[in-house]
Amino acid sequence: MASLDDDAELKRAIALSLEDASSSKSALAPERVVDLSSDDDDDEDLRRAMALSLQENEAEKPSISASAHKPQAPAQSQYALNTSLSADRPAQNSPDAITTKPASGVLGLDRKAMEQERLARLGKRKRSASPDRPSKLIAKALPAASASSAHQPPIADKSPIQYPGGIIKRTWAFKHPRTNDIRLEEVLQASTVNIAILSSFQWEDSWLFDKLDPCKVKQIWIMNGKYRGEDVREKMQREAVEAQIPNFKQHFPPMDGQISNMHSKFMLLFHPTHLRIAVPTANMTLVDWGETNKDPRTGKSWQPAVMENSVFLIDLPRRSDNKLSNKEDLSSFGKELLRFLEAQEVGRNVIEGLLKFDFTHTQHSAFVHSIAGNHTGEASHQTGLAGLARAVRHLQLDQVETLELDCTASSLGALKDTFLKQVYLAARGASPLSDETIPARFLDKIRIYFPSRDTVEKSTGGPACAGIVTLSKSHYGADFPKQCMRDYKSTRRGVLSHNKLLLARGRKKDGTSFAWAYIGSANLSEAAWGSQKVLKSGKQSVLINRNWECGVLVPVPEDSLKDLQLQDGEVPPMSVFEGTIEVPFQYPGEEYGAKEPWFFK
Repeated sequence: MASLDDDAELKRAIALSLEDASSSKSALAPERVVDLSSDDDDDEDLRRAMALSLQENEAEKPSISASAHKPQAPAQSQYALNTSLSADRPAQNSPDAITTKPASGVLGLDRKAMEQERLARLGKRKRSASPDRPSKLIAKALPAASASSAHQPPIADKSPIQYPGGIIKRTWAFKHPRTNDIRLEEVLQASTVNIAILSSFQWEDSWLFDKLDPCKVKQIWIMNGKYRGEDVREKMQREAVEAQIPNFKQHFPPMDGQISNMHSKFMLLFHPTHLRIAVPTANMTLVDWGETNKDPRTGKSWQPAVMENSVFLIDLPRRSDNKLSNKEDLSSFGKELLRFLEAQEVGRNVIEGLLKFDFTHTQHSAFVHSIAGNHTGEASHQTGLAGLARAVRHLQLDQVETLELDCTASSLGALKDTFLKQVYLAARGASPLSDETIPARFLDKIRIYFPSRDTVEKSTGGPACAGIVTLSKSHYGADFPKQCMRDYKSTRRGVLSHNKLLLARGRKKDGTSFAWAYIGSANLSEAAWGSQKVLKSGKQSVLINRNWECGVLVPVPEDSLKDLQLQDGEVPPMSVFEGTIEVPFQYPGEEYGAKEPWFFK
């Protein structure tokens, strides 16, 4: 089994909001408040160096900046949860430790300010303080006259059902041309959503509450709740209660034993007419959704986006008979989604809520997950890499003769040939531990897109904005499959990537072509996909998944494949993904040569 350090994902403070200008806040709308007092429901990147000090320093104001930036006077927020601290922290003697010292508890809450704001809730609202921009960005600041929001079109919140068959979109990026992209507001459809179940590894609460008002929308946040050496779950819950955020509840999936991170990212958005399921590669942070800081003088954004992601969306109509579906009658997608949510112990009400919707049109895609923990027997064949292989078989994408695999990740573990062989086998629909014959030089058929140091340094935000793009220099040793590495360069100039994608193209044994895309939270590491081996006895060891992960596998339609004119042994070109996913990087990608990858230190 790989070291726990394999799931390295350093969270530095990436140019978050600098706003301290207040904006008018309308009165609460009690007629739309959802009662959350009942307990009926029973209710990037895996960072090695997410060292978040839980010490309270009453002499200092809250600061979560990981870099030595000039401090700013904090503004206050109506709901001042500092949930970007919700990540696993390493041992205090870790060489990669970053120390931060919240002044008012683990979530950085200013209780005095909260009380003042509760008394003046109908007054103006100010945003919470956040880290300074990197010095490089400050140096580029535009004068007020040239700051423009011309690239920020109005949001068209078109409800209800928009994507009945499912779609993959790129996240919007400020000051870049719009293509097949989507903004978070467009994902949420905030004007009609009633209940939002949100899962993420990192959060920016005040930013998210501006988009999804807790006075109007019941929200359950599925969060990371494990800290090495100290369990702060109770503190997080207590401070959320003290913040008096209406319609808000935290949920922490099981994190016992060797489980390290709750890294899954998804949204279950309940509307009167439909359920929207969204599975992004992005965290719930401003930067991950293509937004940027605002100039404190003008209140307008000026810096082009520094990060991009992707998201799968599908809209499911309500059942016409108003009854609950039987779990046994669900599509494979629905069954695996419920298996994952039940393992996360989200509660009976959430599960029953899902069963009110029609999963018929999910049959052409597959929900893929890594259920954290140890698995034996049949359970070990349903999740992790084995679950990916099972999804490939279910969609009849197996019986493979030849396969090319292009992978993107925002975090890489201590990759070895043996692990990549398991990934390659699973992508063919075979058991990751099978003895199925594959090419001796199978590594030549795998390309891993990850930015070089040169690419990061020349990016819009520079190294200060690459804190969630992580690879440890100690992992990039002699055994690392360097021949697979390609320099990730976005088709959006200067933008870095937080995408987690697998793009497979191949030919079956009968000569037919196929292609599919995986989009989700899982990086390329054993922590994300699971660790398992064949014992000397010939039996399979226990499957160990250290992270909660989830994603969706979407096949390229046969209509996009049938007219291809391919030679013997040739696979479909990357252009075959057009119409299924907008490939966000330049391919086939530049080999590293003398370059070295971006190391997070």
